[in-house]
Amino acid sequence: AANETGSEGAVPALDERTALRAGQAVIGTTVPDHTLLDRQGRPVQLSRYRGKPLLVSFIYTGCFQVCPTQTRSLYEAVKGLDRLLGEHQFNVVSIGFNQPFDSPDAMRSFARQHRIEHRNWEFLSPPRQSVEELTRAFGFSFVATPAGFDHVLGVTVVDAEGRIHAQVYGDRLRADQLGAPLRQLLLNAPPAAA
Repeated sequence: AANETGSEGAVPALDERTALRAGQAVIGTTVPDHTLLDRQGRPVQLSRYRGKPLLVSFIYTGCFQVCPTQTRSLYEAVKGLDRLLGEHQFNVVSIGFNQPFDSPDAMRSFARQHRIEHRNWEFLSPPRQSVEELTRAFGFSFVATPAGFDHVLGVTVVDAEGRIHAQVYGDRLRADQLGAPLRQLLLNAPPAAA
């Protein structure tokens, strides 16, 4: 790559192969139970989402191209999945990794700007000190650049027990691509207690 560290004027960039390897390496691991803040500033524990599959995306609200594109794609996919599976079958969280800027207020504005009003989709702000551990646990890689962040486009699929089941990559996140691992989890899940 042209971005050799130490060379004059080099722009930091993400090594995609390493980033994808990091994402695959966490499959099968259990997500740590962090407490984040929802859009109203209320504490929410990640363990609260156990019991149903969970789709997790990492975003930063100051992103003007990639995150909005990814969020729109995820929005279209979630609309399709709601029709396909029913919104009561799974949850979605978007986590703002650029702290302290991705505050509950910023996350609320981002969700409103993209007209996301799904009952099963929340936007969460982690405390600054837990961002590194959280992103590493999900196999999410990012590099700060002069323009913002270079990061992998994708969604992590977590099973009802809180284990990472799959990583779905690409800016064209579609209902069928996300639906495959979700359906697999829902079909193989033991019947939920009433």
